[in-house]
Amino acid sequence: MSAARRGPVPALVALLVGLLAVLLAAPAQGAAASPSPRPGSSATDARTAAADDEDDALPVRVQVLEVAPLVLAPGEDLTVRARLTNDGDEELDAPRAHVRIERIRPGTRADLDVWLDEPVAPGTGSRAGSRVAVAAAPGPLAPGASVELELTVAADDVGLLDRPDVWGPRGLAVEAVDGSRRVGLQRTFLLWAPEGTIPQARLSVLAPVVGPAQLPADVATDVEPAGPALEELAAGGRLADVLTVVREHPEVSLAVDPALVASARASDGPAATWAEELLTASAGRDVLVLPWGDPDLTALAHAGTPDLLGAAVARSRAAVAGGDVEDAPFAGRTDVLWAPGPATDQATADLAAAAGAQALVLRPGDLPTRDGDPGGARTAATADGLVGLVPDEVLTQLLVDPTALDPDATTATTVQRVLAELSVVARDAAGGPRHLLVAPPRGWTPDTAAVDAVLAAVAQAPWARLSSLSSLLGASSGPAVREPLPAVTPVEAALGAEHVRRLDETRTATHAFASVTQDPAAIVSGVDEDVLAPLSTAWRADPQARAPLVDAVVAAVDARRAGLELAPTSTQNILSARGEVRFSVRNALPADASVRVRTTPRKACLRAGTSDAVVVPAGSEVAVPVPVHATANCEVLVEAVLTSVDGTPLSAPVTFLARATPTIESVGTAVVGVLLAIGLVLGIVRTVRRGQSARRGARRMREEEGTRPLPVLGGTREGDA
Repeated sequence: MSAARRGPVPALVALLVGLLAVLLAAPAQGAAASPSPRPGSSATDARTAAADDEDDALPVRVQVLEVAPLVLAPGEDLTVRARLTNDGDEELDAPRAHVRIERIRPGTRADLDVWLDEPVAPGTGSRAGSRVAVAAAPGPLAPGASVELELTVAADDVGLLDRPDVWGPRGLAVEAVDGSRRVGLQRTFLLWAPEGTIPQARLSVLAPVVGPAQLPADVATDVEPAGPALEELAAGGRLADVLTVVREHPEVSLAVDPALVASARASDGPAATWAEELLTASAGRDVLVLPWGDPDLTALAHAGTPDLLGAAVARSRAAVAGGDVEDAPFAGRTDVLWAPGPATDQATADLAAAAGAQALVLRPGDLPTRDGDPGGARTAATADGLVGLVPDEVLTQLLVDPTALDPDATTATTVQRVLAELSVVARDAAGGPRHLLVAPPRGWTPDTAAVDAVLAAVAQAPWARLSSLSSLLGASSGPAVREPLPAVTPVEAALGAEHVRRLDETRTATHAFASVTQDPAAIVSGVDEDVLAPLSTAWRADPQARAPLVDAVVAAVDARRAGLELAPTSTQNILSARGEVRFSVRNALPADASVRVRTTPRKACLRAGTSDAVVVPAGSEVAVPVPVHATANCEVLVEAVLTSVDGTPLSAPVTFLARATPTIESVGTAVVGVLLAIGLVLGIVRTVRRGQSARRGARRMREEEGTRPLPVLGGTREGDA
């Protein structure tokens, strides 16, 4: 054959190769141009509904049970184990399973979604990758029956390049076929890691040790929480499962309610044992000590009651210091708070900042990321510099309930997806290592086997490592730009503002009442714990019982202020312009109290003030005088109230009638004094006007000179010896 005839063939081959390359690259480009929404969006819901319809079209449910090794290196065979379940109505005569590999590497987390969201039904033009292994079932598959197959992909058939820059995820699919017809498909990921330096993404996991809703120990109430009791949760329940996870993974950080631990230690049985084991497991671990009782930050913020949060934080700090025997004697930090969700608003963030918190753990999705965010976990939540720790939505969901993302999810597919997500994040670490946070909700009941598998895989992956929550606070937040928090977001499950304010008012009044005594602790001991109990976030699950509990707590705390009493007084007759009214103050408290009596007349004809401070001994009664000043005859209603030295009311006011009748003597004395003063002035003026001067007196003396007095009877003549 001549060269002229052979010339067009290479050109045609080159053209075909180019077209093939364009077709293969198109899906990846489409993924980059139109990233799939992350969980929680309406588009994701639509995708789930569409997947349900497609599952109806494919009668076989495929579940990947194992991918080994988790991270594949060049020269290693790949083993995939899968289960095929015939959910259809017809028997499958010759079922087989195919392993397929999509060799185009996803470049973003959105590309991972694109691969998982590809349609599975035949005839849709979807990608499934190249077939690299086949295994046939031993026989027909009847409706409802299942079969497990193991497929091995030889190292030479993997078909991935052995270069240090091509590490990362690839699409992996297990396809069920019957003859030549696809009857089922599940997608997951293969993780590829040739030799070379690979950057690492860091992952922090915050495990909640909170709840259930508890009653204050010294408040009498008929309220019964609807949820499981502490003993049930600690004996093979949720709290026991959390402890299991904690024991196996020392890198996991804890968010602990010290009130829960104190209550468990004070009990008998499984709860006490659980508490001691938790304290042992927390040694040397990163522990976030929540405010006492885990109060609902959003409810406090919406009610405008920062003092309650301050009291909860102070109580937790005392517990960490180990001041009381029943407190939880573990070390931990109290400067990180955890928002209760389901959506955090700016009011909650501002409250946390005002309480002195350094950081606030938000809920997944609280701060939606904009396009291009690789998954940074830190962002400024307030103008004061409070750091918002944003849990990763996908990774958190994979640890909590992966079936919400994929109804056919297994532990194997969950592990592979977590590693795939972290590998993409690690590759996009141009500005420094990325640090992600997983924070399950407070009521998390972990699947201990699945969580253990995920965390063990993360610890072994070349592009990821587990880190503490504290290390996250010092990590770079990356270049992500996030939307601001909404100003206020109503939360129906939160305790109403009016109930929160009632608790705040009764606490404030009781502390003020106790301040007048020489032993305030005898009155306020346990008050903060009582008031904080109905504010626990755990009570959101039982709002019907929470409202009566608030009433019971308010009544019990109000009763602590009994003991100082201003005795009622009868009608007072005030007979002079100035006088006093004496009040009887009774002290039934076990300590002396310093008090004043403040009076307020309701007419101007009587003026009254506040008594001097008086110490009323414990168990006694003292008369306290209050000065009054009457300026006219009248009847006036007077209100008197017992106060602390600084003027804080201590008791309910008492009212009495005062009859002011200043006597005529009192009035006459004042009038006579005025008349005498006027007379004195007039006398002086008259004397001056008469001209009684020193010159006139001297002239009269000269005129009378030489005169002699007349003889006096019985006297002596003038000149006689």
